[in-house]
Amino acid sequence: MSTLGPSPFLWLEFDEKGALRDPAVVQRLSDLLKADGIGDLVVLSHGWNNDKQLAERLYKKLWDSTLPNFPSGKAQRIVVAGVSWPALAYSTGFDAAALASVPASGAASVGAGVGSSDLSAEAFDDALKSFVAFVGPASAEAVAAAKAAVEDLSDTTAFDLVRKGAKAVGADASPPDTELAQDREPITNTLRNPPEALPLLVGLEAPPHLELTADVGAAQSFGSTIQGLFNGPRAAVARFLNLLTYWEMKTRAGAIGVGLADHVLAKLSPPRETKLHLVGHSFGGRLVTAAANRSRPAGTLKLFSLTLLQAAFSHNGLAKVVTPGVSGAFPDVVGKPDGPITVTHTHNDAAVTLYYAIASRLSRDTTQGIGDARDEFGAMGANGPQKLDPRDMEPDDTAQAFAPKRKKVNTVLADAFIVQTPDLDAHSNVANPECGRLLAATILA
Repeated sequence: MSTLGPSPFLWLEFDEKGALRDPAVVQRLSDLLKADGIGDLVVLSHGWNNDKQLAERLYKKLWDSTLPNFPSGKAQRIVVAGVSWPALAYSTGFDAAALASVPASGAASVGAGVGSSDLSAEAFDDALKSFVAFVGPASAEAVAAAKAAVEDLSDTTAFDLVRKGAKAVGADASPPDTELAQDREPITNTLRNPPEALPLLVGLEAPPHLELTADVGAAQSFGSTIQGLFNGPRAAVARFLNLLTYWEMKTRAGAIGVGLADHVLAKLSPPRETKLHLVGHSFGGRLVTAAANRSRPAGTLKLFSLTLLQAAFSHNGLAKVVTPGVSGAFPDVVGKPDGPITVTHTHNDAAVTLYYAIASRLSRDTTQGIGDARDEFGAMGANGPQKLDPRDMEPDDTAQAFAPKRKKVNTVLADAFIVQTPDLDAHSNVANPECGRLLAATILA
């Protein structure tokens, strides 16, 4: 694919460490930016998606929704680059699948006899295969430890699993940002104090029991309480492995964002001033935010805008101060683009409102408010950015007359248009005409 609609297009393909699979693509991109009239570069990144064809469909549909909002001839003067990276196919674990299958009855609780049986041997095997497929050869020792822990969950087997699982995804080393450090804290404590491993795993045996606020419960058509279905050692071990894949997804997204900044953007020097627009969906939001955080203004390529569509990273990720002495993962982003930062958020999106919040915590704390703005593990795509200086933000918009302000964070409450449809869950419904209009307004601001 050499064009996206009327816009010149090329792929930027990265490996899991953030290295370009074809470094020569930088020269090809540089050549595209030299063409007469080119004034903008848009970089798009997918999230939960390990299939390049699906990423291509997302990019095409989003750009098709954006094009009608440009003035005549504008699209031909925009180069579009699509990031392709080894992300996990859309999966939030068996607990999420069980909750998603619950009828939208609005009942106060879900499932009679909840937690009466363990995960089946077949489902456990599927969890192991998923872990291997995503992590690769480094998963071998962790998988062997997982099988041993299921056979006999003890102090020894539990610690062996935590140690080898952490090693498989690099969670035994210092993390690159504060969000990963927060997620990793129970592992860090366990590696320092091996007797904590067994309580950690035993704590994961019981299904998650979620106390929902009224707005989250209503958005998901649940009542005030929902609970998973499986209880036992296979469920505990599978939950632990699923938490590790979330760690790896976050790590990869950050590493590839740094790779995008260092190996591509820093090497571009267009012949005229060119506006750079970074656009990310889901974990791709974390990727492009990491790129924005890393980038340093220089030369003729100017970071102009950042658009986050249902981003899967901490809602505190842009904060300069989360708690005294602790910043968010990407504290240098706000104020860096010359134009707007645009962020969509809605509790219609179960992936970032509930399942992200569950999978980002090894602790079993599921107090009232899980997934909402008060949840320390809440996501950007659920609640929008938290703990920012009010002077950096515009009032929450509903996209009816969206006119984003430059040098500001512009949040959009997307309840009316990021919704579940017969063909798409809400998390994936980010290429609709309203999202296209938001993206165009951000690029043109």
